This record gives sequence, structure tokens and C-alpha cells, in this order.
Amino acid sequence: MTHALHPPHLPAHFRIVDLFAGPGGLDIAATIMGLESIGIEWDDATRATRKAAGLLTTTEKDVAVLSACDQQVEDANVLTGGPPCQSFSVAGNRKGHEALEDVKRLATRLIDNEDFASFEAARKEVETETDEMSDERTGLVLQPLRWIMEAKLGRGKPYDVVVLEQVPTVLPVWKHYAELLRRVGYAADAHVLHSEDFGVPQTRRRAVLIAQWDPQNVGRPVEFPRATHQRYSKGAIRLHEQNDAEHDRQGLLFSAPRKGRKPVKPWVAMQDVLTERPRDFEVVSNYGSGGDPKNRGRRTSDQPAATITGKVRRNRVFLLKETKSGNKEIGEELERLTFEEAGLLQSFPRKYPWRSTDVAQQIGNAIPPLLSLHILSSALRLGPPDDDLINKLAAWEPEHPGASADEVLTEDA
Repeated sequence: MTHALHPPHLPAHFRIVDLFAGPGGLDIAATIMGLESIGIEWDDATRATRKAAGLLTTTEKDVAVLSACDQQVEDANVLTGGPPCQSFSVAGNRKGHEALEDVKRLATRLIDNEDFASFEAARKEVETETDEMSDERTGLVLQPLRWIMEAKLGRGKPYDVVVLEQVPTVLPVWKHYAELLRRVGYAADAHVLHSEDFGVPQTRRRAVLIAQWDPQNVGRPVEFPRATHQRYSKGAIRLHEQNDAEHDRQGLLFSAPRKGRKPVKPWVAMQDVLTERPRDFEVVSNYGSGGDPKNRGRRTSDQPAATITGKVRRNRVFLLKETKSGNKEIGEELERLTFEEAGLLQSFPRKYPWRSTDVAQQIGNAIPPLLSLHILSSALRLGPPDDDLINKLAAWEPEHPGASADEVLTEDA
């Protein structure tokens, strides 16, 4: 038997506190959904972007200083966040694996407490140990668990829903967290999601944990969002708007629709959102794949972009011209991607008000809002976002528009 969440599944009943909130990839999605969301973000430049977008942000910048019982966030019943996890996210790195084991051990110490006094004692021990570690980010990844236990034992109101996200190599951490959260009353699980599966014009993978308070049924499955679009892979053929039966027989479709599910749509390509550019172009990455700087990644405009990073302005863009034989060859070099275009490839609205310095890094660090829309809808059990909601996200504009980041900044060029 599946137990309903309390309070009822209405957007107005969910209030989010977003740890390590960034420029608003999750919060702008929450706003579109009619959810109240307040973010905690330490970086002044990123806070300037949030302010221009009209997003709520706590006056205190440090996640480690605030707590679930703080007046600014005490009414929140949903916890989200993407804590820095780079200290153990490099596969095969000995120190990274050691840090991973440290996180698992310290996380277990935080969770295994039945009252607030014992939790406080454990928290102080954990903080002392993480302060002595060479990489302070190891302590930051434990912050969501501290908040979860403070809400449960300190204020006496557990979060109804928890959503955490990070790079795919963090999946073992989220799997361990899910196991721990089931001990204290949550149905929880973690999976890697592909952004292009949900209409983001970019290939980007995120490890996502979803936990729902359900102490009588912690072992039940947790439903994650279902793909709505074709997944990109090298050499794959882009679908037509309607599934083609002949291609399906040849195995060229992303997937045949399962019983009771809609067929997936084609992936959203760069040319679908970068409409002010020539239709045919190629983006050449600033870095090489496989460790070879000569083997630079390339994507044509009928494909999703490669993962947008803080170095996006270093990518080069070339016009593609059709030859007499019908093939395409590289032509002249075009203007590099603007901040607005990089934001569009992350599924931010065209008019998103990027502000201050290091805008490319803000964009590259963010979770795609469209992916957030699907994750939140699934985690809160509100049903898949419909086309009206998705279109509303794309058409969003700030209440007080000003000069765009491309007009006022040159630092990231």
C-alpha cells in the first residue's frame, strides 16, 4: 500500500529551501510551477543574478551556518540541493575513493541518532573531523543530511520531500544516502538522469536522489520522471515528429513506446533554440576527448549541445555549407556562443537576467531548469509537467528587465 504524502499534493502546500542554489536552475522551475522557493547561495555574483531574476535568497550566505530551524527557512517542507562533491567524484582516484568512504562513514554517524541531543553530539564530532580534512568540500556534501536530521529531531517536522543532484560519479553517495534515509522514515532511491531525455538541447547527466517521507512504507519504489524525448548517442539518427514504423523495425528509434506510454519525441537540437543563427553550423569543443587535445568534440546543429561548462565561451562555431554532392563542409567561423545562447542550451529562458562576473561559470554550474521541472514534478508527485507549463518556462521574463549580460560583461569572453 502506498501512503499519500502530507500535506496534500497541491503546489501551494510545498515550500522549498534550496541549498547551494546557484543562479536558479531549480528555483526558476519551482516558480513556474507555483511553488515557493528560497535559495542559499554564497557567491556574490550568482546572488546578483538571482536578485535580477526575482528569486528569493536568504540573507545568510553559508549553508553550514544556517539550519532547518532558522526563521528564514523553518517553514520549508521540501529540501533540495546540489552540494559540491568534486573531492571524491574522480573515478579511479585513490584520494577520491578515500574521501568517498569518509563521507559514507560520517553520513552514517549523522543519521544513526534517535534524539536531538545525541544528534548534536554526533554533529559536533563530524564537524571537527571534517575541519581537519584537506578538502573542505567533504564536509559540504554532508550538509543536506544535517538539515534533514535537524528538521526531524530539532524542529519536529521532517521534510516531506528531499531532492539532491550532482555529477554522475556521485551516484554511490546518493545510493548510500538513500539507504540511510530509509532508516529514518523515507522512501528513497537515486538514479542518473539524462537531460536530453526531457527536452533539454544538451547532453548532460545528473545523479539524482529523491526521498519522500513515508515512515510506514519506506521500502516502496520511488518513481522518477519518465523520458519524453529521444536520447542522443554518437551516430544516432534523429527521430521525425512522428515515430516511423520502418525505422522502428530497423532499430533506429530511441525506443518503441511501451504499453500505456506515449512515444518519445525527437531530441531537441541546438538549431531548435539558437534560432538567430544560420540553421546549419558546427560547434567545436575547447577540449579534447580521450585525453587527446587534437580530438576535439564536435556537434552539428541538428544534435544537442555537449555539456555546457564554465568554458563554454572557448568553444568555436563554424558555418556548415552544402557541397554539390549533397555533403556538408565547414565554412567560415561564426561568433562564439553568447551568454544568452549558453543559457538557452541549458534550457534557461531567453530573457534570463545573467548578472555580475563569471557568468559562463554560473551557467555551466547550474542544473537545467527544464530537467528540474521534471524532477520536481515527479518528486512531489504532481504528475508530469504539461506543454503549457513547459512553454511558460521558455517564455518567462523578469519583472524588471535590464541590460543583458552579453551587453554589459566581457570578462568571460
